Amino acid sequence: MIKEKPRRYKKTSGTDIPEHLLARLWQRRAARQAWFQSQGGPKVRVLYPGRASHAAGPDFRNALLEVEGMGLVQGDVEIHVRQQDWSSHGHGQDPRYNGVVLHAALEVQSPSTELQSGQSAPVISLAPLLDVPVEAGNRSGQVLWDILARHGYPRPHRVSAIGDLLDRAGDQRFLAKSRQFQGFLQEQGPDQTLYEGLMEGLGYHQNQHPFILLAQRASYQTVAVAAQRLPVEQRAQCIEAWLIQVSGLLSKPLIGEISFKPAGKPPGTPPGLGPPLDRRAWHCFRVRPANHPLRRIAGAAGLLARFLEPGLVAGLGEAADTRSTKKLASALTVLGSRSSGAATVGQGRARDLAVNVVLPFLHALAAKEGHPGAGEAFLDLYRRFPKLQENELTREMARQLLPPAWRPEVKGARRQQGLLHLHQLLSGVS
Repeated sequence: MIKEKPRRYKKTSGTDIPEHLLARLWQRRAARQAWFQSQGGPKVRVLYPGRASHAAGPDFRNALLEVEGMGLVQGDVEIHVRQQDWSSHGHGQDPRYNGVVLHAALEVQSPSTELQSGQSAPVISLAPLLDVPVEAGNRSGQVLWDILARHGYPRPHRVSAIGDLLDRAGDQRFLAKSRQFQGFLQEQGPDQTLYEGLMEGLGYHQNQHPFILLAQRASYQTVAVAAQRLPVEQRAQCIEAWLIQVSGLLSKPLIGEISFKPAGKPPGTPPGLGPPLDRRAWHCFRVRPANHPLRRIAGAAGLLARFLEPGLVAGLGEAADTRSTKKLASALTVLGSRSSGAATVGQGRARDLAVNVVLPFLHALAAKEGHPGAGEAFLDLYRRFPKLQENELTREMARQLLPPAWRPEVKGARRQQGLLHLHQLLSGVS
């Protein structure tokens, strides 16, 4: 086993240490420090340093802190070499930073930093991180398990118990999604409900809300009725053009973004489409080309066209009735055109949609229609789904909660969903 030897960094001027190194020190050492002292403000103890963010916005998400006089506080953390970098980087006018509950810097001038919302966040000095004693322990994992124990998930002490705990948490996440879909089914039809769920799932995590708005303004009924009047070979292309029109994404040139245009000339606008979204509703900064909204819209058009005749619910329900995880994932995969080559809904995203959207939706629909046996079959198919692609949250939860030797026990999608359920419980801490 190779282990990095602890380093002692020479205390010097903050200008000599790059910001990315400070962020790494925060992630590895902040939970070892007893207390951080702000300049004339409250003391702060780090219980969990947060999840490193690679998107636009604060450096760390969902950190858990103990703030003197306030108790437990959860939110984002921003790291800088100098406190004044907050202003020079424009964060004070950026609403994405309104969730910051702590500003940490090497060079500190005042006890607080003002957010765009008018609120303020305390400022602490990162100087103690430059010389953390080697023997200091990391309390983060134990603190997180203490919080989870209050929700019925006490820390397991044997590797044989972690699988059962994650299975139970994964089932709770599935059933919570099913209950949410049952609520939606009380308000609208099954095809529109499933359509909105798929659109949300196709949205990169920063674009889930605009995708839901798109599904509401270009409703399933409107798109399906209009597309059914067209020749089969034109349907996907026309649906894509209608969705892009309502998205508002092509209202201006896509400077610095991927070049992705619908094939052929856009058809006439069908009646019933809502007004275009404001293009500023979409987040395209640092979004990989495979996750770009325009490519995901092409994937949505492919799915709608594929199941246009039987209907979205009937078509995907038939795929799930095969009781085959491969066939359901295949039904949700949309290959790209011969010219582009890239799939607009790849196999990885298709499996995510099956686990997070289609199966809990079908479970909810079975409950609404009084078919508990069918619902149990969909839950069983969910439990048999193989492991999905790792993401930032599953990796971070495994790292924080599980010893390295236990992490291979995260087998299958169900246990990955269990990690996400535990993360959700920790995110709701007060």
